[in-house]
Amino acid sequence: MGKLWCPGACRVSQNQSDSIVVNTLFFGIIAGLTAAFFSSVSYLVARHHGTRDKHTSRRLLIFAHAIMGVICAVTVVSIFFKDGIVFDIGRWSIWYPCLKSTAAYFVGTSVVFRVLKTSDASRISPLLGLKIIALAFIVSFIYGETLGFVQWFAVSLCAAAAILLQRGGSGLPARSLVLLSCGCICFATADLGIVEMIDAIQQSLPLERFSAGCLALLLTYILGGMVVLPFVFFEYARQPAPTRQDWIAAVQYSVAWLSAMFGLYACIGCVGVMLSTILQSTRGIMSVILGTVLARHGWNKLEGPVDHSILFKRLLAAAFMTIAISIYVLANSSR
Repeated sequence: MGKLWCPGACRVSQNQSDSIVVNTLFFGIIAGLTAAFFSSVSYLVARHHGTRDKHTSRRLLIFAHAIMGVICAVTVVSIFFKDGIVFDIGRWSIWYPCLKSTAAYFVGTSVVFRVLKTSDASRISPLLGLKIIALAFIVSFIYGETLGFVQWFAVSLCAAAAILLQRGGSGLPARSLVLLSCGCICFATADLGIVEMIDAIQQSLPLERFSAGCLALLLTYILGGMVVLPFVFFEYARQPAPTRQDWIAAVQYSVAWLSAMFGLYACIGCVGVMLSTILQSTRGIMSVILGTVLARHGWNKLEGPVDHSILFKRLLAAAFMTIAISIYVLANSSR
């Protein structure tokens, strides 16, 4: 007996398929914007707790990464243990790029924490887009890749946004800007290490690109947790000893930062790397808006009040950064 053709059923199936695509796109965009939002919040948390005392910024960095290391270790065991993958991740080809990426990430994060002790998060977050400039020079002059005119235009636009942010009293002191630029170089190096690590995981383990990326993220923070673990004990040998408030601050930062990271990878899984990178770049705009809201509600120790002209320059510079990153990513994907 032949198959029956039912146009109504076909239309229903097509409508369901379109609905799934729309829902996936919507969820991916929400996840990307959520990642950008919590990334901005994490800088505010670091600024808030890092300025309480001279040792609080250091302890926040150490304790938060110890907590994130434990959370990521439990996640890896929960997700990958049943497939036996956890027994195959001890290969040097995986851990060597992980070591490079984690080291660069820690240096970059330490620099950001240091700058946050003296500068508002809304002034720092947009400037993290300078990572695109560092990335362009690294892949061009060290890895020997040829970048197109559009990508170099994006790099120039990124530099113009940084200059705009620095002018008119809305930028960072020269020393802080130099430190943050070094941090951006470290973050660019860490990103390249993560890509190398994902490639190594795919070559060694039966995982798709997205799953390999998630595993790379988790392993990076597990290694980070292992690195800072001895320093947790050293902090208890120092005076004054850590307090309950130090751990509360670390939990708050860990929740904000891991929410940003999990949101980012959920976005990547739904809409791909290109759109997720563009959505993540809106954190600069969000940081400026959050900073303005906090300043107007009296949180002047966290975010200093600014006049309308400086606020406009910060928003414009943050928007330029987002546009520059979008152009760079789109040009890179079309090559």
